[in-house]
Amino acid sequence: MLSLKKRSYLFSVKTKLRKEWNTPYSFEDEGFTVIPCRMCPKFDSDKNRCSVPFGSPLRKCVTASIEANLSVFSGIHALEIGCGNWSYAKQILEHTGSSWVGVDPLPAKKKIKSIRTTYGHAASLPFDNQSFDLVFGIQTLEHFVDRHEHIAEAASYEQCLGEIWRVLKPGGAIYFDVPIHHHGHEMFIMGDTERIKNLFHPGMWKNLSFQKWRYDYAPLAKYPPRPGETVRWPACVCSYPAPEMEKVRDHGFIWLLTIQAKKTGDG
Repeated sequence: MLSLKKRSYLFSVKTKLRKEWNTPYSFEDEGFTVIPCRMCPKFDSDKNRCSVPFGSPLRKCVTASIEANLSVFSGIHALEIGCGNWSYAKQILEHTGSSWVGVDPLPAKKKIKSIRTTYGHAASLPFDNQSFDLVFGIQTLEHFVDRHEHIAEAASYEQCLGEIWRVLKPGGAIYFDVPIHHHGHEMFIMGDTERIKNLFHPGMWKNLSFQKWRYDYAPLAKYPPRPGETVRWPACVCSYPAPEMEKVRDHGFIWLLTIQAKKTGDG
């Protein structure tokens, strides 16, 4: 059951979705598309705040990015990896005439709610080759190689992205958003964008593009790493010197990176 705030917001968005994102709101900088908060259509200049009425500063950006990037699709068949118990992306895609399938790796339990269509993990997707026009994940890519007690062996990014490539139709698209300086694999905690980029082999992916949301956050407040997450960082960050991790913890801030590409190579 959606909260009244979410239902009201979704209703209002559906009436103006494409119009709202049809104005310039970004600029290019050294291979990235930067969306400054002050230029984002969700920025309320009169009240000097983000107009998304729910969620953390990061979640507000996730909501905005979903609207901006997924509302351009229509009439497609989409797969969401790690859908959890509510998917705003599902609402947006279905509103624009697309069909949605969701997988999630958590085991079925009474206390764990999920809207998934079926059980599945990025490393072993239960679908035929070339089944989807779009495969995407909202705040999940950074967790693809996390250990799960019900998965015998730890997955690799090569394995997961290979599976995603397999189930995509020729020319199909991927979309992922990930938090930087927050949690997950060490490359996302440290904000190592070059290492993240290298996950996507040019023999498999073309038109690779990145967006930075809340990287240029003024005039909004900086969103610092959360203590509840930073206490876990030393167990995750193994390939970077401790002083670098501590610098990120003490002086860094959370922002959102989105990754988009299309399938290339033999379909």
